[in-house]
Amino acid sequence: MQKILRMAYENANLSTKEQKFMTFRLKCMLLDISKVILFVAFFAAVHKLDSFVYAFLIFFPIRQESGGLHFKHYVSCLMFSFVYMYAAVILLAPMKLALAVVIPILAVCAAVVYMIGPILAPTRPALTKQEFAERRLKTFKIVCYEIVLTILFFNSDLASAGYWTIILHTMQLMIAWIIKNFKKGGE
Repeated sequence: MQKILRMAYENANLSTKEQKFMTFRLKCMLLDISKVILFVAFFAAVHKLDSFVYAFLIFFPIRQESGGLHFKHYVSCLMFSFVYMYAAVILLAPMKLALAVVIPILAVCAAVVYMIGPILAPTRPALTKQEFAERRLKTFKIVCYEIVLTILFFNSDLASAGYWTIILHTMQLMIAWIIKNFKKGGE
């Protein structure tokens, strides 16, 4: 990894801030890839790979845009991510709610992620007001897109993994927001 970074720094004429951000992003990508590989292996072994992939395709863009809970160590992040996906795909997905219940819940989730997101890791560079607004809107659009998919494919086995992923993400985003604001108030 160091060799790749050194080549990028030498050839791209990056500022110190840009170099730090590039290092941060590369480390994040490598750690995320390792988590996905472990999850694919696990969910394939328990014959839930299709539900995991669907849930992950919803989770990943929302997480990238809105952030959420962040952990200082890889193992704690891995464990939290595993519990999150396990809950969405294995524990909660079999609990299929009525469409008349799911749509209002997802509408509330869309409003909540719009109002409180994004919540970025403290190690990440701060967003400008415009970037913040853009990420907030993108997250809202992703959740709205999932609402449409849920309506169109409600009878699919995958739909419940999708809406539970949105619900869990909204809950963890709310927890992250509370923690962030509690820390801010205590300083």
